[in-house]
Amino acid sequence: MSLSQSEASLLECLERMGGKADAAALASKLGLPESSIFPLSSLLSTKGYVTLTEEVTERFRLTEEGERCAKEGMPETRVMGLLESRGGSAPLTDVSAALRPNEVSAALGWGRKTGAFAIERRGAASILVLKAAKQSELDAAIRRMKEGGDTSRLSKEDQSLAVQLKARGLLELKEVKRLTLAAVPGKHAAEVSLNLLSSEIIRSGRWKEVTLRPYDVSASPPSLKIGKRHPYIAFLEETKEIFISMGFEETSGPFVETEFWNFDVLFQAQDHPARAIHDSFQVRGVEQGIDAPEDLIQRVKATHESGGGTGSRGWGYSWDLKIAAQPLLRTQMTVESARYLASHKEPPVKAFSLSKVFRPDVIDARHMIEFSQLDGIVGGEGINVRHLLGVLKEFGHRLGFDDIKFKPSYFPFTEPSIEAYIKHPTLGWIECLGSGLFRPEVLTPLGIKFPVIAWGIGIDRFAMIRLGLNDIRDLNTTSLEKLRQWGWW
Repeated sequence: MSLSQSEASLLECLERMGGKADAAALASKLGLPESSIFPLSSLLSTKGYVTLTEEVTERFRLTEEGERCAKEGMPETRVMGLLESRGGSAPLTDVSAALRPNEVSAALGWGRKTGAFAIERRGAASILVLKAAKQSELDAAIRRMKEGGDTSRLSKEDQSLAVQLKARGLLELKEVKRLTLAAVPGKHAAEVSLNLLSSEIIRSGRWKEVTLRPYDVSASPPSLKIGKRHPYIAFLEETKEIFISMGFEETSGPFVETEFWNFDVLFQAQDHPARAIHDSFQVRGVEQGIDAPEDLIQRVKATHESGGGTGSRGWGYSWDLKIAAQPLLRTQMTVESARYLASHKEPPVKAFSLSKVFRPDVIDARHMIEFSQLDGIVGGEGINVRHLLGVLKEFGHRLGFDDIKFKPSYFPFTEPSIEAYIKHPTLGWIECLGSGLFRPEVLTPLGIKFPVIAWGIGIDRFAMIRLGLNDIRDLNTTSLEKLRQWGWW
């Protein structure tokens, strides 16, 4: 029966040590951890090269606290000495101050059990009084056990006292297994089959005594599970690169927004259902003013109340500044498009943003309360719906999605408004974006005098199709098994 190189090395070392040695000695000679000797010795035993003898012993050693007591004396011994030096009594507060917190109850318990001392009340004070001079048998025992060793070497009395010291956290008891290997006569390490030749084997001439295992040149190498970027993150980065290659500028903003930027600038009425607590995450404990010029705030107010010179009648209510100043987690990335337009008033404009948005929702295969949204705008003279559809089709084509259909829709801040759907092989047609031309009620207060097309894409639904997922929750998985099933690993 052939041996592996590791088995042969262990057997050779055992032969050099006289044919018998324990695992610890072999590990030291071979420069290996002792834990490596156990599986190798078991294999050698199964193949009939060695016999194994296992001996289980119990060893003891003092803990750090135990070593301190061996040096300074047991707590009860120190209390006895304090009482004797004070004439037989001392306030309990003085006794406690002379000990460590974890020693007080043990010392007093010993005193009550042996009758050595007791606590008495004298007025408002508690006094510890010496009743009889006693010697703690643990005091001498802990000094005898200072060096540690096998419990079998202790006397029966000390074995009993060791249990008490362990209960007080002063001594540790541990079972230790000692494995002894003995070489079987007539079995030698020369019967070894190697996977490869080393320079040492060649120089020593051992290559003449060994058998090389056959090498299968047709065998496949092991697959390497190397680290890679998360497929979902890689998809989002690819999406950004597509828009940048199409000439767009990337913009970004904070997670926590005011309702002013998230809703009011986008001409969404303050009593609109989407602004209710069940459709947006309100933020408490954040004092956040509206970071916008006063003239913009006033123009937005006028637009909501009466149209503000946009040709619209507005919403016909009294606009509330307090509502507009309320903080919330942004519900869509269109807020970043509005912020961008507020500081870019000259055409052409071409920008996109891609990040997390937050909406209360019932979590299922298609919906999450936190998801990524891609928003974009193009503005300039002559821009119209045909440009919008062209940009969206081109983006879908570059991502590999040609099966897209559009239909009319409604959004408070665009007119006309358009929804787009992509086809999932399992879930069917999925709504993936809303788009349209920004209404004058959005553009005029921002000082924009040219048409602007805009869209908001639920990019996670594109990612589901690309990655072959039926559940949107799997996009954020950390399961290596699932990630490898996607085929990206």
